[in-house]
Amino acid sequence: MTFRGVKRRFTEKKVGETVIIDDFAHHPTEIEATLDAARQKYPDREIVAVFQPHTFTRTIAFADEFAEVLDHADTVYLAQIYGSAREVDHHEITAQDLADKVRKPAKVIDLDNVSPLLDHDRGVYVFMGAGNIQKYELAFEKLLSQVSTNLQ
Repeated sequence: MTFRGVKRRFTEKKVGETVIIDDFAHHPTEIEATLDAARQKYPDREIVAVFQPHTFTRTIAFADEFAEVLDHADTVYLAQIYGSAREVDHHEITAQDLADKVRKPAKVIDLDNVSPLLDHDRGVYVFMGAGNIQKYELAFEKLLSQVSTNLQ
């Protein structure tokens, strides 16, 4: 279900049995559509959302909506908010504030430690955001490869 000609829209890859989906979703409506598509395609697997809010102003404006749609996943991880250059020192909300609003289990992860993502056997990982979420995805892929190598 990878859309041709559009980058970062439900782009899928596999690392072993782990499914990784990359999507540019950064608005509640897009997040909901992406998570619902993942659930439809993988109905018997755990859907793990890894979302990076993009800009503090958008996160403040849509905090309740983000929390509501992230509940479409089984588990939620939040990367630190990716602020824009025009938002220097605009820290009225944190990723933890958003995590606290999500009803499903939600944790904040840092780029230098994505190991909590390993806690989901056969998970479908949906990385979403418009900031540098792809760095988190690459760090996770590297970690998966290291774990796989160590198991061999």
